Amino acid sequence: MAAAIVVFMISAATLTGPAFATATAAEQAPQKTTNSGVYTAAQAERGKKVFSDKCTACHEPARFSGATFLESWNGKAMKELWDVASGTMPEDNPGSLKQQEYGDILAYFLELNEYPAGDTELAGNAAAMANIKVEPKK
Repeated sequence: MAAAIVVFMISAATLTGPAFATATAAEQAPQKTTNSGVYTAAQAERGKKVFSDKCTACHEPARFSGATFLESWNGKAMKELWDVASGTMPEDNPGSLKQQEYGDILAYFLELNEYPAGDTELAGNAAAMANIKVEPKK
């Protein structure tokens, strides 16, 4: 009886293991791209203001646009950019901005790179950023 239970458990694990792993991997892959209209124009304007107030003492907007931006972030989930911004900035007080302010700044970066705006704001959280892949502008 114990041997039958072990065989059943091994068989069940064999049948469900790969399917579970595939589903988990699919859930982690970004479902949108920076070309999907993942921020609003109004949000980018807010981000521009926050960037101007909190970031320009150390950073120029050009650092976050064009070839410089793509060299650093192309093919990566926006969560990687989010982690750097929200975890290390501003340099004199890392993580001190509101979560949505970081989201607004990233929306501003997308606008700087001429990605299309959409009807829904970019949520200021890591989970939302993990769902968006940076790619060249179409």
